[in-house]
Amino acid sequence: MHPHSSSTSSSEADAPRERRRRWATLLWALLWLIVLDVGASLAFAFPADVKNVNPGKLQLFFDYGRSMEARVRRMTRADPNQTAPITLAGWYSPLKAVERPAQPGAVPITVYGMSHAVRLADALHSEFPNYAVRTVAGPGATTNWSFGAFRRDTGNRASKVVVLAIMSSTLPEITSMTPMTWNVSFPLAYTQDRYFIDGAGKLQVVTPPYESFADYTATLNDPQKWAAAVAKFQRYDPFYDPLMFRATPLDHSTLVRLARRAWINKRDRETASDVLTAKSFNPDSEAVKVANAIIAEFAATARRNGQLPVIYIVNNYGYGNQLFRALRMTIQRDRIPYLSSDTVVDPNNPANYLPDTHFTDENDRRLAQALDRVIADNLAR
Repeated sequence: MHPHSSSTSSSEADAPRERRRRWATLLWALLWLIVLDVGASLAFAFPADVKNVNPGKLQLFFDYGRSMEARVRRMTRADPNQTAPITLAGWYSPLKAVERPAQPGAVPITVYGMSHAVRLADALHSEFPNYAVRTVAGPGATTNWSFGAFRRDTGNRASKVVVLAIMSSTLPEITSMTPMTWNVSFPLAYTQDRYFIDGAGKLQVVTPPYESFADYTATLNDPQKWAAAVAKFQRYDPFYDPLMFRATPLDHSTLVRLARRAWINKRDRETASDVLTAKSFNPDSEAVKVANAIIAEFAATARRNGQLPVIYIVNNYGYGNQLFRALRMTIQRDRIPYLSSDTVVDPNNPANYLPDTHFTDENDRRLAQALDRVIADNLAR
């Protein structure tokens, strides 16, 4: 029998040492990851003041991936005087309307929508004192929220004109029940109607589990009620994702938050591309079908109320006029008056937009002039 060579014995002896070195390297790497994770969490901690929801850019960056439940719990207090102001916005009950001063005999008009719609209303008020301009709006409001507000708004009966805004960048989210399931930039707590089209082609609605700030805080602080509300979001809101929504101890990890943020951004890009892009739209997507059904029902309801309906189509930068194209057949079929921003503002020119995505003041003024022409032409008929 041949004796073992010295080289073989040496390699066998070195193997355990090599494994120990690898394990030591891995453990040191994990340790430093933990140190960096904890250090980043401490260095860029979100302010303790619940009313400070817009601190420095780095604090916001590292917080975007925190679960939505954790974020709304952090900023919500049952006392309206103590809670973050953003938690008080957008509720259906009570529905808040802003009425601007008007001269006697001014034509009453109500505008429903998001901040872009409010800016248009402000410009209309400034340019044309012959209108009594009223707005019902929610931050980041999608058109299903706005239509739900219109349906609940008993204060608009004096309005001769009602305007419903719809925006290209949030068209996919028209099937959501709350911004908590999709708006990672701003943790908005309010809820909205979920519309869908039944087998007979009719527009149907599922109302949210709560519609007021008081009911929201009562639900949030009651585990059974909150579980029931989350279950309703999960059932009816296609944007609901437990990884993004539910709070867990992993919310304390900076690395987990960054990974979650990357996942959310990827999901949102894929969802948007299935509905609307700068070059096309998907007529078979639920969002496009629901949007067309909503504007048709809005126009029909307004006309039954003796009001002139107008659709305000906001084409965001980079989307071209694809939103108008997605709605054009319904607008033409039902002869609905409309203002599509691309007829006034080139949606492919970044100079036409502010850094926060709104139109420039001058463009809002031009859009107000165009809206005045739409209203005047149709009221005269």
